[in-house]
Amino acid sequence: MSDKDINALISDLTQDVKPVKCCRHPLLRLLPFLFVAVIYIGGIFYFYGVRPDLAAKWGDSIFVFEVLLMAMIAISSALSSVYLSLPDKGGYGWLPVVPFTALGIFALWSIARIFSNGMPLVMPGLHMDHCMGEGVFMAIIPLAMLLVITRSGATVAPYLSAAMGVISAGAIGYTGLKISCSMDTVAHTLVSHLAPYLLIGALMGIFARKLFKW
Repeated sequence: MSDKDINALISDLTQDVKPVKCCRHPLLRLLPFLFVAVIYIGGIFYFYGVRPDLAAKWGDSIFVFEVLLMAMIAISSALSSVYLSLPDKGGYGWLPVVPFTALGIFALWSIARIFSNGMPLVMPGLHMDHCMGEGVFMAIIPLAMLLVITRSGATVAPYLSAAMGVISAGAIGYTGLKISCSMDTVAHTLVSHLAPYLLIGALMGIFARKLFKW
């Protein structure tokens, strides 16, 4: 086949293809998310207030550990979500390992707290708690932003992208609740702080292929 024939074939195959705009670098796409997330959570604290013992809690190593761990989970999963919006993952397909590992540490930490006194966990009755509503409200805008960022790309991992978005938004909401809610029991945390994000994650998983279709 001559060069002329090849050029004609290429022209026939691409004549209906619309030009696309190249995505910005993932880190540049992540910066607006981090900025808006910080401002948004700060605004929520302004209206809802913070826990009365917050100043004293910054001297509690357990409290600081959980806040820093959740902050790492939020940032690493948001970064993973941005890279997953690229078809080749930008060469960083291993990034989701970081938030999943941190989540594993959090799970083991929670189990250790449950049995630290040799007592089984006593779950409170499931009911609509104000922390549930506040937690969802804290996470909804960050989650929406990550959805927009991922949908603006061309992800080939819709379920993993959905998981990273929910994990990041959930970690942001969990951190916000740690600062605003003065109840630190594991049972309250599991039911009122984490259960809503598990439900959101399940719904996101069901509709992941439709949300990130391209």
